[in-house]
Amino acid sequence: MLNAYSIYVNFNLMIKEILSAKISKVLADKYGLTIKPVILQSEKTEFGDFSTNIAMGLARELKKSPLEIAGELKDDLLKDELFTKVEVKAPGFINFFISDSYYAKRVVEISKDKTYGETKIGANRKVVLEHTNVNPNKALHIGHLRNACLGNSCQRILELLGYKVEAQYYVDDTGVQVAVTFLGMEEFKKENFNHKKYDHFAQDIYVETMEKLEDNESLQSKQTDIIEALDQQKGDIPKKVKQMATEVIYSNLQTTHNFNIDYDLMVWESDILVNGFWEQAYKTLKEHSRDNFILETEGKNAGCWVIKNVGDEDKVVVKSNGVVTYTGKDIAYHLWKFDLLGKDFLYKEWPKKIQDKPLWTTSQDGQESDQFGRADIVVNFIDVRQSLPQLAVKECLFSLGYDKQAGNLNHVDYGIVFLSPSTASELGVDISDQKGQYAMSGRKGIGILADDLLELVENKIEKDFGQTPELRNIAVAAIKYYMLKYNAKSEIVFDLDQALDTQGNTGPYLQYAYARCKSILRKAEDAKIVSDCDTKISFNETELDLIKELDSFPNIVKVAGESYSPHLLCNYLFVLAQKFNSFYAKYRVLGEAPQTVKSRLVLTEAVAKVLSSGLNLLGIKATEKI
Repeated sequence: MLNAYSIYVNFNLMIKEILSAKISKVLADKYGLTIKPVILQSEKTEFGDFSTNIAMGLARELKKSPLEIAGELKDDLLKDELFTKVEVKAPGFINFFISDSYYAKRVVEISKDKTYGETKIGANRKVVLEHTNVNPNKALHIGHLRNACLGNSCQRILELLGYKVEAQYYVDDTGVQVAVTFLGMEEFKKENFNHKKYDHFAQDIYVETMEKLEDNESLQSKQTDIIEALDQQKGDIPKKVKQMATEVIYSNLQTTHNFNIDYDLMVWESDILVNGFWEQAYKTLKEHSRDNFILETEGKNAGCWVIKNVGDEDKVVVKSNGVVTYTGKDIAYHLWKFDLLGKDFLYKEWPKKIQDKPLWTTSQDGQESDQFGRADIVVNFIDVRQSLPQLAVKECLFSLGYDKQAGNLNHVDYGIVFLSPSTASELGVDISDQKGQYAMSGRKGIGILADDLLELVENKIEKDFGQTPELRNIAVAAIKYYMLKYNAKSEIVFDLDQALDTQGNTGPYLQYAYARCKSILRKAEDAKIVSDCDTKISFNETELDLIKELDSFPNIVKVAGESYSPHLLCNYLFVLAQKFNSFYAKYRVLGEAPQTVKSRLVLTEAVAKVLSSGLNLLGIKATEKI
């Protein structure tokens, strides 16, 4: 059975578009027809590289037999240097054999193209891409890290496709979790003596406070007071909570930056409330929605404003006590994203420099700006457990008549990260029930923190391979690739031993392939051998296979970007690295006949370029020496 990657490789080669255009021109010139033929990749080499059955589809219209039409097309197509042979097979197939000169030109073009894979299909379209969104009361664990890796990789891919992408981090500083951590800090007055980072300290406070809340009515009452103060944004509590959350988020951003993940804008939930975004959205919904935003008068939701028929249930937006839910605030947020709210934030630069590019934040003491929001397309990386709230936002846009914007709201509902039994056991989880996987829990302190994971992997690499200046880059590659190589919708059972494996389908494997290419090219440079490729050269089957793989890179990037599926790019790069390593094992690049050496150096340059570009799209550095 073909997997998704195989389908895209087999049916999205760049050469198919070239071939289709050539046949279309012949059809227009010869018959006056405007048709884009279907091009199939041949399964057997004896049937050529590609084929089309267009002649059979035109038989009735042209009143000729398919074989006659195929023969006429063949005669015209044979004039093109793209083909070494064009043959007709009953009942009317046309088979195409691509010339080596085409592949020679392509490999030279790829090796010299500084922006290979770049297109303008997203030109003049802005994507607001929201990802990570860790509650500002804890450190990032590997589940959060998967979210961040997926979002950042998609941002990089979409930017290569020409989209203007704005990466947003939503800071829920009015929610229950941040209230719990703030309660613990106020009640227990602990100091951060034994933690490297503030977010680790905040997480321990959160876990301890959750344990004490279970049977302590006094603490529960205080928690309720804090939540109410945050909902109303009155008094000193919201300011103190924001100060705490700012310190946590600053630590979180240090973590993501270590994984080559940066952002453009931090959007604070408290600013949505203070700026009256929800009040405006609430008014708009009550006045203009198409009968599915209603006030319930009976049943379990009596007194609540709800969105009817979201999936298989009704979604509460405003509780009977008048408190807006997370869904309601998210509706207001998305109306702003699409510039439909009639309101805007104030903005200022984040005061502490963490990342290379500017980071902005919404702020009550900021300035006006028209550079944020105003999206044509919105993409949200939020785990599968939030599918219904995300659907509720889409339904509200439809309800208000914003059908285009609703259609351009995309929720990438990535799967949850679980722990394998062995990894859970290492973390002290009771596995006597012998489950196949164990869910992580922030409230119980069960999970692997991203910072700790990075340190573990670095220590493992140093132990196994010795000191290297690329230690951090290799460790990041190992972790990020593990997070990205699976379909986003699939769950991951995280296993520490597998994550530390630097062999096989891993980020370091790709880095090693790139480093091998660069080593060969350095040796050639030292020997003053110039890479060149004679268009008349005949490639062997292994070389042709490698060139065809390189030729498909732009289409893999396109499909991966427009389907928000970085795993397709991961799979492609792994196959490319495998094919290059197989080529290298069979044939020498240096030490052969001069023209063979020159052409193989061009091929090696092209492989290095695509591996480097692809790894960069995953947020992984292509290291020249390992």
